Amino acid sequence: MSERTSYKRNPAIHCWIKHIEESKYDENENIFLTIFGKVKRVRLIATIIEKNEKLIEPDEFEIELEDESKANVRLNFSLDDSTGLIRAYKNKVDPESYSVYDVGDIVDVVGRVSKRGGYMSLWIEIIKKVEEPNFVLLRNAEIINRIKSGDTQEIPVLSDVNNLFENEFNHAERDDLKEKVYSVIESHSTNGKGINFEKLRKEIKMPDIELRSYINDLILESRIYESDKDIFESY
Repeated sequence: MSERTSYKRNPAIHCWIKHIEESKYDENENIFLTIFGKVKRVRLIATIIEKNEKLIEPDEFEIELEDESKANVRLNFSLDDSTGLIRAYKNKVDPESYSVYDVGDIVDVVGRVSKRGGYMSLWIEIIKKVEEPNFVLLRNAEIINRIKSGDTQEIPVLSDVNNLFENEFNHAERDDLKEKVYSVIESHSTNGKGINFEKLRKEIKMPDIELRSYINDLILESRIYESDKDIFESY
């Protein structure tokens, strides 16, 4: 009997973005250590808050094959599930095939998570638009039930001391920036009007996806609230 090498694909774990953000990243295994165990692939439900296209330059191999396909575009998404934000990408696609996906759409996404340069990314394998609102409630209930039932584990401590110091620095830096965001929102809340997202972004000079991440953290901590569409006030 000939010996065959089997390949086991990592399962897509149902989770929230915060579970990846709060995980430890093991560079040696290229894997995230989460409360749901080791994770390489995830399944998320999130809202598209940003979408754009980028032309991918063909490599030498593709040029030799004289590939005339339109699938030479990378779609870039920013996804928000109210617990966090993540950059997501779909490589080598015909953008016309994905024109149905737009900002504001809720999507069910399966993909591989990675981390480079301190930033998390989600490389999309499957994306589907969620048309039934109850589907979101059911998915969230599934995750909540798993947590409440104790089907979780402690996130192990990585032995790499350098990574430990780097994580501590990143957390401290993140806390400082979050407090800066809160301070600006608080100062604009004294008149009872708050501050809109665009004005806040210009005042703090921070990328949209990073700023929304801090805003989500502050909302979850019950320190600020959205008084109107993209207008934020402190309590």
